[in-house]
Amino acid sequence: MTLKNPNFKEVENLEDIFIIQAYAALDTNDYDSAQTAFANAYIINPNPNYLKEILGILVAQNKLQEAQKEAYAFLEKYPKDEMVRSVLIGILTNTKQFDLALKEAKLLLQYHKNAESYELISSVYFLRQDYKNASKYLQLAYHLNPNPILLDKLATTHLLFLKDSKTAISLYETHIKTQEITKSIGDKLAAIYLESKLYLDAARIYALLFEETNAQDYARLVLEIYTKTKHLDLAESFLLKHSNIAMRNALLFEIYRLQKDTQKTIKQAEIIYQNTQDSNFLAYKAMLSYENSKTRTKTYLQAIENDLKEAALKTNEALYWNYLGYLMIDHDFNDSMRIQKGIKYVQKALEEDPSNAYYLDSLAWGYFKLKDCQNAKTIIEKIPNSEIQKEEELKTHYKKILNCNP
Repeated sequence: MTLKNPNFKEVENLEDIFIIQAYAALDTNDYDSAQTAFANAYIINPNPNYLKEILGILVAQNKLQEAQKEAYAFLEKYPKDEMVRSVLIGILTNTKQFDLALKEAKLLLQYHKNAESYELISSVYFLRQDYKNASKYLQLAYHLNPNPILLDKLATTHLLFLKDSKTAISLYETHIKTQEITKSIGDKLAAIYLESKLYLDAARIYALLFEETNAQDYARLVLEIYTKTKHLDLAESFLLKHSNIAMRNALLFEIYRLQKDTQKTIKQAEIIYQNTQDSNFLAYKAMLSYENSKTRTKTYLQAIENDLKEAALKTNEALYWNYLGYLMIDHDFNDSMRIQKGIKYVQKALEEDPSNAYYLDSLAWGYFKLKDCQNAKTIIEKIPNSEIQKEEELKTHYKKILNCNP
């Protein structure tokens, strides 16, 4: 750099005038004029910041060779300046002078043993494809400044370049325990676990992310993993622990159903019905209660029938009409009027699904109970034999109806 105009006529606040000129020139991208103005200001007051401004202008213009010379000249006068040596290292790595960059990075560390210096020398080693030393210095940087960005660089170096997933996992897990979990860290750690088929560990991380962010997608991922890996007990515990999961009650109902825990399923259906007045859950409660009961008194059956009828009327769901009708037919209490009413309910189901084997069986069974053998046989024979053979109850009804005598 050549300084201009060594002899200025004394003007009050001339330094300020040059500074104003320099920044005005920068505003219009007149870099040469800005550089000259800062150089003139330095003559009046040898403030190293003016030289830094000139260096910055050269870098902005991508005049890296000239900037490199300016940086070396500056460091001869101010060898401990951290910013300029860091800029010089950036220039040297940009121009692929990696050996010189490493030399300067080591000098920087002699003067400044901080996280930034360790990270910078790590980046030089990384560009030299010396990943072991890159990770070593990143570890030192992270020790001084345990932020998520440094952690991610360090873990990624181990994972992708040193092929050491175990250390990468350990780094992420330790950070989560000692610092915090963030979306970026959690997503990456969970992805590593999924790739390694460590599904329960992935679910644990997604659960932590859900607790941190309240994002429903994380709850969904946790439940998907637990159900796919058949850990329904863990899915249940997760749902019970977090009341803010969307559709939590319905999900608990499904978990209990898959677990074949009838009592919990019935209780959950009742909770959902009371909260939502969704008649489907009233019907589920009634059907499950019936199937789980050992003593079926007339009073008990009437309560079940009332719930089924209410649900069927509100939804017109064929399943509920058939269930109600068959229940009345099968438990006829020697009352033909009760059987006839049951047949009418089954016929409502058949209006919605005319070829359903179970509904046809219910209707045939109703006619059988009324000793109407002809109608019973006509109806039961509409069911394909392949369907009859699949179900013991259908086979039993079929045999009895074929042997029916009025």
